[in-house]
Amino acid sequence: SAEYPRQLSEGSQMTENNQSFPGRRKLLLIDCDDRTQQMLTKSIRRLGMEALSADSAAQNLDESILAVIVEIDDLQSQEILNQARNQGLPIIALSRHETLSQIQSAIRVGATAMLNRPLTQSSVYTTLMMASNLREQINALKAENSRQSLQIQARPQIAKAVARLMTDLKIDEHDAFDRIRTLSMELNISIEAICSDIEQIEPSIEIRN
Repeated sequence: SAEYPRQLSEGSQMTENNQSFPGRRKLLLIDCDDRTQQMLTKSIRRLGMEALSADSAAQNLDESILAVIVEIDDLQSQEILNQARNQGLPIIALSRHETLSQIQSAIRVGATAMLNRPLTQSSVYTTLMMASNLREQINALKAENSRQSLQIQARPQIAKAVARLMTDLKIDEHDAFDRIRTLSMELNISIEAICSDIEQIEPSIEIRN
C-alpha cells in the first residue's frame, strides 16, 4: 500500500516555533559632510550606539547595522545605499533644504523618514524609531505579498495533492486539505513541499485509511 505519513492517515497536532533576532547597535552614515557627521556621531554615541562612515563599511554591510542616515544633497555612494535598501535596512534622509523636491528625492532612494535640522539627540532617536517601524511594516508587507504570490503559483499542485488524498484515503476535500495543513504545521514544512511529496508517492491498489 502507499506509505503516507501517519499524520496524513490518522491526524496530527500543531507545534509552534519562535525566532529571535540579534541586536543591532550601529548606524551607517552615507555622504554626510564633516560637520554633520561629527554632530550625528555625538548624538548616536549618547544613545549608546556606534556611528560608522560609508568609507569604513565593508562591501557586505555589517549585520549589526540598525539603519542608514544619508545626506541626499550630494549623494555619491549610490552602490552602498542600494545594498542597504536591498537588505531591507531603514533609510533616513538628511537634507539642508526641506523642500518638496528633496522629499521626493528621499522617497526615490528608499527613505522612510527625514531627519530635520537642527540635529539633536532627541530628533535622531525619534526619527530612527519612525524609520525603523515603517521599514518593518514595509518588509512585512513585501514578505506577505511574496508568500501569497507563491501560494497562487502552487495552487495547481495543492489541488492535485488534495485530489490524490481524496481518492486514496476515501475522504472529502476539507478533510484532505486539513490533514495536509496540520502535517505542515507539525513538521514545520511548507504546504507546497508536503504536496510535492504526496505527488511522488507511487499509486497503489490498496490504500491504508
